[in-house]
Amino acid sequence: MQLTHSSWRFQVPDDILIERVVGRRMDPETGKIYHMKYFPPPPEIVDRLTQRSDDNEEAARKRLDTHAKNVDAVIDNYKDIMVK
Repeated sequence: MQLTHSSWRFQVPDDILIERVVGRRMDPETGKIYHMKYFPPPPEIVDRLTQRSDDNEEAARKRLDTHAKNVDAVIDNYKDIMVK
């Protein structure tokens, strides 16, 4: 059996990524994840939804900064097999 391995790199503007993180909510009863704009929860469960403590703009920007500082080193390891 031959396994095929692939990886994808998406280039998405930071503001869109932050919007996705900040709008994320979880239903503690079902574990289901919603997004307040892109995948809104049913109105009857909105009051019980929770938000992770690190799903805020400051934390998201720190994650993006860390990613920006490290992504080139990772890409460098795969440059010989990358397809653009």
